[in-house]
Amino acid sequence: MAPSVSNVKQPIAIRTEYTVSDPTSIRVKQHSLSLSGGEFTVSKWEPDQSSRLEDSPDILSVTGKVTSFHQRRHFRDPSGLPLFELSNKSLGSTRFVNLPGGGSGSEPIAIFAPRFDWHKDKFDLYVKNAVANGEETLLEVRGQDVYKLRTNVWANGALVMTIKRTDRYAPYIPLKRPEWQVDVGGGMDLSLASCIVVYMAETMYHPSMPSSHASAGQNDQGSSQEAELSEMGKME
Repeated sequence: MAPSVSNVKQPIAIRTEYTVSDPTSIRVKQHSLSLSGGEFTVSKWEPDQSSRLEDSPDILSVTGKVTSFHQRRHFRDPSGLPLFELSNKSLGSTRFVNLPGGGSGSEPIAIFAPRFDWHKDKFDLYVKNAVANGEETLLEVRGQDVYKLRTNVWANGALVMTIKRTDRYAPYIPLKRPEWQVDVGGGMDLSLASCIVVYMAETMYHPSMPSSHASAGQNDQGSSQEAELSEMGKME
């Protein structure tokens, strides 16, 4: 049985207009029409609706170029206005989230830092929290199985987000793209949650080299959640 997500004591967001007050579920769909696999749509998840995406309006979309050296992905609201961009700056494994038009020298609003694990998703996300005057907030993203079917996200000891791929075999079928059900706790940012899933989708088929990025004073041995994550993985 999947664990329940918790509301955060202080909202965590890079785009405050996408912050939800109550636990919410969204659907992130990767589209097979894109040769790069860099196109996604995000909509509210309705458990009783059919699988057709048009049944629920998109809350944001993601586009990306086929030949993008920086693997740049553009996140846009339903009207097409840019929200932020996900990209890398070099051949390194660290990826950055920047506001649109900021340029390569701008300060990122979030940083994805992969950690070593042969089989499961494992990375830290450093968020410049827009709700807390840019104070850095750490999200720990930890895969729960080698098939990358379920991933949990932790903040300050609380489970604030779960990600579940809805089709186990979709990644292995040519031209078929997977989709994810994402459950977030109250106080979380749906655009940030979507960005996490897009990053996971683009690293699904290959492990990333560990990033050297860390916040000041972060323990190299990992967080206190590792033992809890291990136990949670056994229960699911």
